[in-house]
Amino acid sequence: MKKLIIAAAIAALCATGAIADGDILSGKAAKKMLFSHRGSDFVIVPQDFMGEADVATLNLMAGMREFKTVLYYGAIAASPKRGLAHKATVASSNHHSVEAAGKAAINECNGLRGGGAKCVVVAHILPKKYSTQPQPLHLSASATAAFKKTYLRGGGPKAMAISPDMGSYAVSKGEGAQDAALAACSADGAKGCRIVFQD
Repeated sequence: MKKLIIAAAIAALCATGAIADGDILSGKAAKKMLFSHRGSDFVIVPQDFMGEADVATLNLMAGMREFKTVLYYGAIAASPKRGLAHKATVASSNHHSVEAAGKAAINECNGLRGGGAKCVVVAHILPKKYSTQPQPLHLSASATAAFKKTYLRGGGPKAMAISPDMGSYAVSKGEGAQDAALAACSADGAKGCRIVFQD
C-alpha cells in the first residue's frame, strides 16, 4: 500500500484527462474509463504542521481495518492548530472525485476546529492504480459498483445520474429512464444531479 505521495502529484493527476461536465457517455464507452470498485489506497498528504509522529499515526490508520474498508474517493482533514488528535480531524468518503472528498472533509473539519488556521487535507483514499493508471472518468466506489452490476446488465433504455459534489447517484431503466434517474438522484436532497451515462 502506498503510504506517501507529494500533494503536487495528486493535483497534477486531478487536472489531466477528466471528462467535461455535461458529457453523456454510453455504457460501453464508460466501462473502459473507470477504476475497479474493489480496494483503495490510503495516501498521506504531507503538511507543514505534521511531524514524524503525525505521519506515523496516519500510517497506523492506513493499516487499520476500518480504513481499509473506507470507500474511495475519500479524504481526512485536520486543523493545523489543533493537530490530528483533535475532534476536528474528520474523514469523508464515497465521493465522485478527489476534489469533492477533500472539500467535504475540510468543510466538516472547519466547523469543528474552534478557530485558528483553516483545515487542510492530510490523507486521501484513492482507487487502486490511481497514480499509475489515471482514468478520465471518476465515480465513487459505490456508484462504480452500481454501474458495473446494475447499469451494464440488460438492454433497453437506461440512464445513470450523479451529483458531482454530494456523492449521490441513481440508475434507472425503461421508458423515461433519464428523468427517473435524475429524480432518484435528487430524492435525498442532493443538488446538481446530472446524467452521465445513457443508452
